[in-house]
Amino acid sequence: MNRRDMAWGGALAAFAVAAGTLGSTSALADATGEVLQAIEEFRKAMVDGNGARLLELSSDDMSFGHAGGVVQTKVGFVKTVVDKEEVFHSIKLYDHNIKVSGDLAIARHTFDANIFYQGKDQDFLLNVVQVWRKEDGRWRLFLRQAFKLPT
Repeated sequence: MNRRDMAWGGALAAFAVAAGTLGSTSALADATGEVLQAIEEFRKAMVDGNGARLLELSSDDMSFGHAGGVVQTKVGFVKTVVDKEEVFHSIKLYDHNIKVSGDLAIARHTFDANIFYQGKDQDFLLNVVQVWRKEDGRWRLFLRQAFKLPT
């Protein structure tokens, strides 16, 4: 093998790495977009009080943590929404940061909401971290934890 053959081999290897990187970057962008869409669908289902949709978007093993320390299961959280113990009048989510790794995604955002909770309307401004897991080809919420913003 001469220098020219080695140069061609190196160029081909570099191209293959670049092509693989571009392909995985595109797949990563697609997965990130899918997670963002699932987050939006979950937000909308909360505001609509759509228990069936919340169940579809939640993993059976979901853990839903509130900023006040209450932690609910999938069924427990959906029940509070369906029974109107919590009524989400409005929810705005912003400052999204999503990292996808295989079938898991960590999503962080700011949660700005007006909610009927504990017998009165309340405004909440919280940070939220979520873990989404791809199950049967669909992203489902596996873990959600809200926490108060630092003062």
